[in-house]
Amino acid sequence: MPEPTVLIASPEVSPLAQTGGLAEMVSGLAVAFNRLGVKTALILPGYRAALDWPGLKIVGKPLKVSLGEETVPFTLLSGRLNSGVPFYLTQCDQYFDRPSLYGQGREVYVDNPERFAFFAKAVIASLPSLPFAPNVILGNDWHAGLIMAYLAEMGPKAPKGVFVIHNQGFLGLAPMTARAMIGLPASYYGVDGLEYYGQLSYLKAGIVFSREVVTVSPTYAREIQTPEGGNGLDGVLRFYEGKLRGILNGVDYDVWNPATDPHIAAHYEASDPTGKDICKKALKEEIGLKTPDNRPLFGMVTRLAAQKGLSLILESGPEFFRLGLDLVILGSGEPWYEEQLTLLAQEYPDQFRLILAYDAPLAHRIVAGSDFILVPSIYEPCGLIQMYALRYGAIPVVRAIGGLNDTVRDYAGQNPAGVWDNGFKFTQFQPWALFRAARRAVELYGRPTDFMAMRMAGMRDDFSWNASAQAYLNLFQAVLA
Repeated sequence: MPEPTVLIASPEVSPLAQTGGLAEMVSGLAVAFNRLGVKTALILPGYRAALDWPGLKIVGKPLKVSLGEETVPFTLLSGRLNSGVPFYLTQCDQYFDRPSLYGQGREVYVDNPERFAFFAKAVIASLPSLPFAPNVILGNDWHAGLIMAYLAEMGPKAPKGVFVIHNQGFLGLAPMTARAMIGLPASYYGVDGLEYYGQLSYLKAGIVFSREVVTVSPTYAREIQTPEGGNGLDGVLRFYEGKLRGILNGVDYDVWNPATDPHIAAHYEASDPTGKDICKKALKEEIGLKTPDNRPLFGMVTRLAAQKGLSLILESGPEFFRLGLDLVILGSGEPWYEEQLTLLAQEYPDQFRLILAYDAPLAHRIVAGSDFILVPSIYEPCGLIQMYALRYGAIPVVRAIGGLNDTVRDYAGQNPAGVWDNGFKFTQFQPWALFRAARRAVELYGRPTDFMAMRMAGMRDDFSWNASAQAYLNLFQAVLA
């Protein structure tokens, strides 16, 4: 049986181009594959921001793909991440020389279907130019869904396509008129192919035409097979249940490690957590919170969007803040949530700070300085923030869905000697459920010995990529067999 050689196709890769956790996942997984001795490279669109990376080189001759009657030229560029992982960029100014990845301001680019059809075709067209021959292509999210269909069209000698769903909420829709541009045989567009309620779905293409489908936590793999979580594709996912599995995302502890983090006020670790208090004091000074240091500080680092459960905080505001806690939220997103949270911050100026920004170093300082990290999402495929928080000694308070459910062990009362859970969970998406979970957390904070025992339990949890990368590798080996 051949050993896997893997090309990871993704719309985002950290630190080249990033809007969320997807970028960190694919770069972390690639590093883990390299450590396991798996020949691995990344390929992503040649966004304007990515072209600033030092040391880029042109690979081979200019290439081209056909989108309907249009021939689109592109250049394949190569480089290496700081981790040593090689990557490739499909440089095409027509589609990717733009100020942002998917849209301008609040509006997505109207030609995103064309842009990522081009990207899928460019990945296929680039294969002969690569210095190695991948036998597995790992496509990530709807942006890479068409790659799975093109591989299926190529037949059994093509690399095996494995598709990863990071967020079932984004379907990658295109009008039926895009069929000529996509260029697949007519049989690919039916109800058992790309068709989705009169449109075409690139995400569905990835599900249907890949050899295996992975999503980013075991709980989320079950949730997307339900009408509540499937976004209209739950029936398709139940049909393909035999090739669907959940593999939990990992954490890159080279980046998220309080013992070495360059962004925080003091370094610390489970064996000596004293620097945590220094980080809390420094964070409160930075954001202007003047409350006593013995008050519990809750942090959130999130997109300001409906998915993230912010309505629960808005609806439970008075009761929430009467618990005697402080809150800091870092993020940006939907205007309505920015406006409503701004009003809430004005209502509780002594307890609540809202920072409307995307600020990666500040995110590290909030995780390091908080006593608790709040993640009350409507749905959360995996979530990374709660795993970061555990290593940094910030106890997660989360809704029991997706990867949050798989990584947080709910404290249900007195634990046996030497055995501690690592956080607090609630199930129902209701303000009172969030309030009760937060109240339990505040009550634990009032018992310093028990609070420190839970903090230490979380800091010793290991969510590194080792086990997850091996699970992917086992899957690749089964596909190749």
